[in-house]
Amino acid sequence: MSAEVVRVGLLGLGTVGGGVIKTIRSQQEKLASRLGKRIEIVKALVRDSEKERAVHVDPALLTTDFEDVLRSDVDIVVEVMGGVEPTYDYVRALIEKGCHVVTANKELLAKKGTELVDLANQHQVHLAYEASVAGGIPILSVLRQFLRTNDIQGVRGILNGTTNFILTKMEAEQLSYQEVLKQAQELGYAEADPRSDVEGFDAMYKLYILAQLVYGESLPLADVVRKGITDLSAGHIRIASELGYRIKLIAQANQAEKGIRLSVEPTMLPLSHPLAQIHDAFNAVQLSGNIVGDLLFTGRGAGELPTASAVVEDLAYLLTQPFTPHPAWKEKTADKAGVSVEREEHVLCYLEGSCHTATPDRVLHFLQQAGVNVHKLKVQFDLGGVLRAGLIVTGISEEHESLLKNDFGLEVCCFPILESA
Repeated sequence: MSAEVVRVGLLGLGTVGGGVIKTIRSQQEKLASRLGKRIEIVKALVRDSEKERAVHVDPALLTTDFEDVLRSDVDIVVEVMGGVEPTYDYVRALIEKGCHVVTANKELLAKKGTELVDLANQHQVHLAYEASVAGGIPILSVLRQFLRTNDIQGVRGILNGTTNFILTKMEAEQLSYQEVLKQAQELGYAEADPRSDVEGFDAMYKLYILAQLVYGESLPLADVVRKGITDLSAGHIRIASELGYRIKLIAQANQAEKGIRLSVEPTMLPLSHPLAQIHDAFNAVQLSGNIVGDLLFTGRGAGELPTASAVVEDLAYLLTQPFTPHPAWKEKTADKAGVSVEREEHVLCYLEGSCHTATPDRVLHFLQQAGVNVHKLKVQFDLGGVLRAGLIVTGISEEHESLLKNDFGLEVCCFPILESA
């Protein structure tokens, strides 16, 4: 008995698109057995139909014209082309035609997700996006299950493999950011234009999606605290290590009294913290539930097969599930009036400058007089007369930082500390 055929279209045939085809081919019999349907790729939208590809595709399936995909009578479309334009217009047209959509596009969802979710509900089609966050880690599916019983009190994690690879190498090999970035580009971990990764945009888009699932709303992207790793130096990492910490680019979503807070920024973790043990290009997500407690999920967050795995799992899931309306996505502007410029929690304050204008005793005296509590101090001098100091403090404000810069001639960089596991 021949299985029913499900006609699938692809938007994009790069690394992930090729991985989707490989996965469907290698798992075809298993999928057909479990789904009772045979998956067939019937059209693939590409930029260049003459380009050589790592995976063989019948040239008759390739097109450079999106209208060919619309006319090909597809049941489901997998979008792995990335970006917002013209992708948004394509996905919108497909949903309006009644096609189910599986996407790995976190930027599209973060910028246009509220509209696309609403549109999918209007046309009663699935919009599946497991692959958009943390690649092969099925974190979105886990969250949907947990939210039936647990209240999620916080989500934090390492959501970008490129930056984690860079930070791992900077610490292990005592290299500069630029040296490791070049290595990452040569090894294929970083793009030729790495800004989306290293400036924290990629992790911010993923955090936005996580917040929508956990809290039923997110912040406008402009209200998310976002700092990348481009200004991190070997000195920052060395001082952190000597104080017993490791720097990671941490994305966090927390429910506060005045609403949710979302942040992506270099953060100090005690070496014993589970997220401090995540190295190289791996991702990790930590959940805190009111019943289950803390859970950690880790795995490869990007790449051909991990992301393709999430895409095909989404595809298989929606083939077995009737349509149910998606919870609406909402945005709520942050209450900035309630945000204090004084840091009440522990932070690691890194200071660097000439020891002729700033001595440890003078700096400590100033901070104590200003009401800043210094809990721990590590000082380094080099042969050039440069002072480098790391202080674990509470109560430091932006005004204090400005005075340290202007009156003492110091470079000042403060990092939040994530103490609890």
